[in-house]
Amino acid sequence: MDAAVKLIRRNGYVGLRTIEVADLAGVSRGALMHHFPSKHELVVAVLAYVNEITFTQSMRRAQSARHDGGDPIDSIIKDAEDFFFGDYFFIELAIAMSDDSTRQIKRETRQFARQTRFSIEATWLDTLISSGIPEQLAKDVLALTLSVVRGFSVRMLIENDPEHFSRLLGVWRQIVRQHIESSMPKQSRKRT
Repeated sequence: MDAAVKLIRRNGYVGLRTIEVADLAGVSRGALMHHFPSKHELVVAVLAYVNEITFTQSMRRAQSARHDGGDPIDSIIKDAEDFFFGDYFFIELAIAMSDDSTRQIKRETRQFARQTRFSIEATWLDTLISSGIPEQLAKDVLALTLSVVRGFSVRMLIENDPEHFSRLLGVWRQIVRQHIESSMPKQSRKRT
């Protein structure tokens, strides 16, 4: 799976060749074809693999944020950075942006991504609410925070400046904290 992940990230979906996956993975083409008879089946397996890893990592991080007494906003930003700045997001983006001849895999990619990301977002929403933030405010903060991080990740396509993004995410943390402070009474807030 890791070989296919690397090659999709490097060459995109259209540029993926199963022979290259077999070579990079150190297996015969026959062995690869035995497990994945088509490029489509290989890519579906890769999507399932990367979404399961993403889901597991995010669930662990959210669970930790609920129980360690830390700042859930920091944890959400870290989790979003790991996903949106990582290979898995760019693999899904490459497939989503591929030509119209790949409609079925684009549809499957969208289904995997929606299911995984919406489940992760629901868990982060619960984490924010459990920290004492009212539901609507938590929804707004989560949606805006994920949009900011996702926007910076897409910006990497034209400007790769991690220090600048890091500084701006620090500014975003301050904005979110100020917004939460001004939107609710202090005594009802546990931690942010």
